Amino acid sequence: MATWNAQRDDWLRSLYPDTPNRTVAKMLNCSYLAVKNRATVLGLKKDPAYMASKPGCFKPGQESWNKGLSYQPGGRCQENQFKPGQKPQTTVPVGTESVDKDGYLKRKVRDDAPSGMSRKNWKFVHVLKWEEYHGRPVPPKHVVRLKDGDKRNFSRENLVLVSMAENAILNKFFAMENPPEGSFDVLHNLAKIKLAANKRKRELTC
Repeated sequence: MATWNAQRDDWLRSLYPDTPNRTVAKMLNCSYLAVKNRATVLGLKKDPAYMASKPGCFKPGQESWNKGLSYQPGGRCQENQFKPGQKPQTTVPVGTESVDKDGYLKRKVRDDAPSGMSRKNWKFVHVLKWEEYHGRPVPPKHVVRLKDGDKRNFSRENLVLVSMAENAILNKFFAMENPPEGSFDVLHNLAKIKLAANKRKRELTC
């Protein structure tokens, strides 16, 4: 770290306005950043004449060389560029089904999601089945779980609507190894009891 004193500050004041900072740094045996920081502390500025002569610097009112020009790529770039409304080759039709990384089956239900939100074109099949059975969409802050864990069992009795809060607790319960068969209903009730107890505790401490 550079040590600054009155003498070095005077040298910096005399050199800084019209000398490149890297040259000043070499002359004062310090880093480029030390020169910049000390100049800021002392309120030093580069001389306008020096800045006007410095290569690569824009001058007030100067226009860039490419103002008003559009970029024209060379080679075969234009013929390979996407055209407005053109879809990528990987596009699949509505109704296509696919398996995600966790093994859940999903189906393409639309083809008009906003740009960058293509995941909204798909819905999980078990969610679609629950909505079909009940005639309404899954309400906000709720998810559909598969009671027996079978990701291909879409029977009505195997699809259970739970709140996100209940789901968080269920995930902890089912994280234990080999939960008992048919234990979902018991664990779901335990999750409801735990949430009710927490709510009551908060009410009593308010």
